[in-house]
Amino acid sequence: MVPFKGKCPFRQYMPQKPCKYGLKIWMLCDTETSFAHRMQVYTGKEQNTAPETSQGKRVVLDLTEGLQGRTMVCDNFFTSLSLAEELRQRKMTLVGTIRKNKPELPPILLQVRRSTYTLILVFAAVCAGSVTLAFQRLSCVSP
Repeated sequence: MVPFKGKCPFRQYMPQKPCKYGLKIWMLCDTETSFAHRMQVYTGKEQNTAPETSQGKRVVLDLTEGLQGRTMVCDNFFTSLSLAEELRQRKMTLVGTIRKNKPELPPILLQVRRSTYTLILVFAAVCAGSVTLAFQRLSCVSP
């Protein structure tokens, strides 16, 4: 979010952010050089259309068009199992956090009690067209 309080038809209001008003810009950046590879300005929802259900997935697929052999790192707004499968078909991998309310999460992951300084890594394996998820718990030393 780029802070902006002037007049603009696609200025966004996000009460949870430090700068509550601004322009939302999606960016694809290189982690080594911090170079912005592609950008997409969010101009608001389309008029007279149904709300977009997979906006995060669409944004990532638009920004990664034409790329191969890369690892995408994103936050929980963008991460989903369907995005990971789509990127895998493009010979890319996905690393990201995921929200607990995603319908594709297996129930066993929701039952795992997580303590402070614990990380759960989830691995997906594809066999005969179906995706199998496995997870591993890692514990860190407290600071």
